[in-house]
Amino acid sequence: MKTKVLLGHRRPADGKLFYHATACPSPNFSTLEGDHHADVCVVGGGLTGVSTALHLAKSGISVALLEAQRIGCGASGRNGGHIANGFSCELTRMEKMLGFEATKMLWQMVDSYLVDIDQNILTHDIQCDRKFGYIYAANNSYQMRELALLNDRLKSKYNYQKTTLLHKSELGKFLRTAQYSGGLFDKTCGQINPFKYLQGLVKQLKTMNVKIFEQSPAQAISPGSDLTVHAEKGRIKSKYVLLAGNAYLSCNTPLLEDKSIPVSSFVGVTTPLSRASIQSILPRDVTVADCNKIPDYYQIIAGNRMLFGCGINFLGKEPKTFRKIISSRIKRLFPQLTSFELEYAWSGLISSTTNKLPHIGQINSQIYYAQGFSGHGVVLSGLIGKLISEAIMGNSGGFELFSRIKHKKLPPHPIKSIGLGIANLLHKLQQDFK
Repeated sequence: MKTKVLLGHRRPADGKLFYHATACPSPNFSTLEGDHHADVCVVGGGLTGVSTALHLAKSGISVALLEAQRIGCGASGRNGGHIANGFSCELTRMEKMLGFEATKMLWQMVDSYLVDIDQNILTHDIQCDRKFGYIYAANNSYQMRELALLNDRLKSKYNYQKTTLLHKSELGKFLRTAQYSGGLFDKTCGQINPFKYLQGLVKQLKTMNVKIFEQSPAQAISPGSDLTVHAEKGRIKSKYVLLAGNAYLSCNTPLLEDKSIPVSSFVGVTTPLSRASIQSILPRDVTVADCNKIPDYYQIIAGNRMLFGCGINFLGKEPKTFRKIISSRIKRLFPQLTSFELEYAWSGLISSTTNKLPHIGQINSQIYYAQGFSGHGVVLSGLIGKLISEAIMGNSGGFELFSRIKHKKLPPHPIKSIGLGIANLLHKLQQDFK
């Protein structure tokens, strides 16, 4: 039986995206035509797929990569670029679900992969605007107490000594807003330009004879001793396949369809700000995310601009007013910022799971999948790509630890759509009252 593969969601046009408009032009790769063979076929040209391909190619395994449109036109080329440790799921919740030892191992894997990212940047001379320093900002006293508990837990239970608790007066040295009660500073987290980072990894793939095909959406996978991945004008035969389309990919298997939700997120980038304006809002040039379930997140990026992300749409839609929403959020946080415009604004899909943990595994012994990074995709996508490549090569320990995470099954349509509609309405009401 063929596994159908569908790329059914619209992606944002390149012209809306600051990253694409300001980066060096990406190389064009040919469309898949005719028959090809590789040890592994990767479906999806984002950070997950490219990272997997890079790890495999370094070990001498032949790889073919299929991208439905252009490399990096999905989440990997339009996210906030945050290098954040851990997961969207709270540590204490993870410990209840998975146990302390498993949670600690997962945390340490993510922490170690931050070093891998910086090593990639150094080794491959990737100019991707890496900055260090990250603040989790508390909107109220409850969130501040939770940050204090997290800080103590990281130090005492996880031997993680890189965070500093900031009370309100101390936080004012880093960012100038009356909104927050305090924060937690992490000196090793921060930001990158994710599209430039992806371009740097792809540049390495080109030197390693990885076959890359663009404008070549995978349509189906036929079983056999070698799998056959079908596109419109060609086929790839391979021993293994990785489905790495995340929110933009769907298959005719409930294993994937019932475990994650594609939701829209919204990002804007301002016109260049004066140095005085930057000093009046973010004097220490740190990256910030607040502690709400659906956070505001922002930082100063190349060209003295502010990147600001906020809100989601659970139905995967783009509200007509999302530019206005972003601008109003900036003005609420920083009323002293009197002169700015949003030069770029876009939306796009991320994949989220009910427990906010990544969903990775196998459809069968030959087909791997990865989805549901739930807002932590810059780091987790690369880590998961590394673990899947290791599993394909016979070292499946890290992969199995992630694949054992249990994910709740989402209800079928139309119940799912009704539930998401209600969640969307509640989120809108919450935003209106902020």
